[in-house]
Amino acid sequence: MRGNLFALMVHSRPDPCEALKPVLRRLGVDTFSVSSCEEAAHLLQQTEPHLLFTDTMLCDGSWIEVLNLTEDAPAPICSILVGNSKKPVLRQTACEYGAFDCLDSPFDSEAVAQTLQRAARFIKALRERHARAAVA
Repeated sequence: MRGNLFALMVHSRPDPCEALKPVLRRLGVDTFSVSSCEEAAHLLQQTEPHLLFTDTMLCDGSWIEVLNLTEDAPAPICSILVGNSKKPVLRQTACEYGAFDCLDSPFDSEAVAQTLQRAARFIKALRERHARAAVA
């Protein structure tokens, strides 16, 4: 992956997000973790992560609330739901709520790499359009 991506990870339990971190690191993605929706809201206003990974289970809210937080972020963010369920309904629901994709554990490095490549292209194009619109 060219150029480092920065990802905010929102999870209150170690599994499955902790297992994803080494895979992301090998692919050139720097990560920072928070354990609550409140912390995520605070950091999204102060940082500009390219990616946001959220667990399906959180201590103070839902993954849907986390996805909604990205709508008010200063820069566009590509959100990815992380879980350990291969339920097609969850994937469909996540996409309906604005997630870019879903990753299920155990993580296949090649599948994660493909998702990140697509997400990197998408967020780069989105941020370029966002920057042009801000100048116009």
